[in-house]
Amino acid sequence: MVHLLRQDKPDLDILLGEPKRAIRSMVLPFFIAMFVVEINQFIDTYWVSGLGNVSAEAVATVVPIYGLMMCAGLGVSIGATTSISYRIGRGEMHVAGRLVSNSIILGVILAIIASILVFISFDWIIDIMGAGNVRAESWSYMLPYLVLSPAILVNSVIGGCLRGEGAARKSTIVQISAAVLNMIFDPILIYGLGMGNMGAGLATCLSALAGVIIGVAWYAKGKCAVKVSRSDIVTDKEAAKEILGVGGPKAVQLSISNITDLIQRVFLIMAGGTTAIILYNYPWRYIGVVNLPGRALDSAMIPVCSTAYGQDDLKKMKTGYLYTVKLSLIISIIGAIILFIFAEPLMSIMTQEETMQGILPKLVWTMRVAVFLIPFAALMGIGSSMLQSMKKARISMYFYMLWAFLKLGLYALAAYGYLGVDPFDGIIYCMVAIHVFGGTSLVGMGLYFFNRISKEKALQSDMTTIEDESSPGQ
Repeated sequence: MVHLLRQDKPDLDILLGEPKRAIRSMVLPFFIAMFVVEINQFIDTYWVSGLGNVSAEAVATVVPIYGLMMCAGLGVSIGATTSISYRIGRGEMHVAGRLVSNSIILGVILAIIASILVFISFDWIIDIMGAGNVRAESWSYMLPYLVLSPAILVNSVIGGCLRGEGAARKSTIVQISAAVLNMIFDPILIYGLGMGNMGAGLATCLSALAGVIIGVAWYAKGKCAVKVSRSDIVTDKEAAKEILGVGGPKAVQLSISNITDLIQRVFLIMAGGTTAIILYNYPWRYIGVVNLPGRALDSAMIPVCSTAYGQDDLKKMKTGYLYTVKLSLIISIIGAIILFIFAEPLMSIMTQEETMQGILPKLVWTMRVAVFLIPFAALMGIGSSMLQSMKKARISMYFYMLWAFLKLGLYALAAYGYLGVDPFDGIIYCMVAIHVFGGTSLVGMGLYFFNRISKEKALQSDMTTIEDESSPGQ
């Protein structure tokens, strides 16, 4: 069956083949998609910054809340990628079709639940962060997300399903179409129609809906390697359980990260007022761009290594892991050097509005310190994905709980001035230190569990050989 699939489906042929070639074939499309998405975020930030300091602070405040909503969709997306790739590796294409349909159904259900929870708790979260001065602007930006959350989450889920079958180009088209439309809608809705912050949120949601329509149309017309029949479009407990086996812990892990981002804003505001949120958040726009190649490699590694796991080919898995780690480190170190050198002109782009110009020197300083975490942030993503591809997502989740606890503890010490430096400066130093710890620990755990699985497989093989040799007739 797998042989026939290779003849008819070039994406699957590559996915099931040599791991380095498979990763390389998917990296460029993934990178292009992520790059366009990041550029879109820059443009979104640029348009909102033009509304003034208050609007910029409101959006920066809402980012972790929006991120918290996205956790469910991203978790299901990762679960879909891993599960679909695993089933393809085993040659079980009909099961893969059920996984696609149930991933989309889960995305819609979880989006509705997330919207209700955020709507109920939004004012309380704003109060906890001490950002009551930007409450109205924050509500304005968030409202479209609450109403159209299924479009946002399902867009992510469909991308994950397509990545699971190695369809990097299709996944890229879904992401790029949404990002490009968002760039077009932003100035029209924010300024042309005078919607301000609400226009920025609405532009994101409408563009995501367009991406969903494209992806669903492909599956409906049978243009994907994994076929989804009408009989597959029903809730299936086993399919949902398999998706959430990886996606559930991943969603919790992402939720921990975003809850940490929410809580850390309390310490940031304590250390430097609401302006500290901008100082902390804006350099991450550039760090995110520099980490794109690593994230693209990470995204390519998951389906390749998950498929290899389904094929029971541990040598292929190890090759994929080590290849991804090597390339990610080289690229991220080069990117960090570039950001350090060009920090001032890059941050000047984000401070064109008069009320933003006074914070330029501090933004430059923050950028130059933050670049040291870039290689380790890449390693955190890779280590987590290594564990997920081995269906060890719970290990990654538990580590992130510990990591978040340590991070908030360090930020609290810095905010209260216990580190002997300026409170905000102390937070930035702690930010770098905690990423160094996270990156090295997660990759180490990924390699540890891979070696353990390899020993278990070898032991099982030896036992089978002994049984065969001792069986009657030998």
